[in-house]
Amino acid sequence: MAMHTDLSIYKASLGLLQMATNLTRNIPRDLKQSLGKRVIDECIDVLMLIARANSTRDKRPHLTLLVEKVQVIEFLMRLFKESRFISVGQHATAIEVTTSIGKQANAWKRSTPTAPAT
Repeated sequence: MAMHTDLSIYKASLGLLQMATNLTRNIPRDLKQSLGKRVIDECIDVLMLIARANSTRDKRPHLTLLVEKVQVIEFLMRLFKESRFISVGQHATAIEVTTSIGKQANAWKRSTPTAPAT
């Protein structure tokens, strides 16, 4: 088993966290504490779920939650774009990364055998 830090999904997620950190600088101060913090927290949660999925036998629950958190990040990025806190290009780049993470997580989930019945 590879270290979670060596996985391409982890590297993409770390890039998303760095991107989110930079993009939240453009959010107005009154929303920065709620929405800006939320998107960064969701990115950190994605990184933690990758580490958990890599270290457990039953990866499915972690990967399912990971995909949900990526969707939340996409919703927030869409809100940022529609509110003109980020540009269309920045939004497109963020969505490319979230799509890549989602595809990798779903492929990882498909390649994982189902958990044994207890």
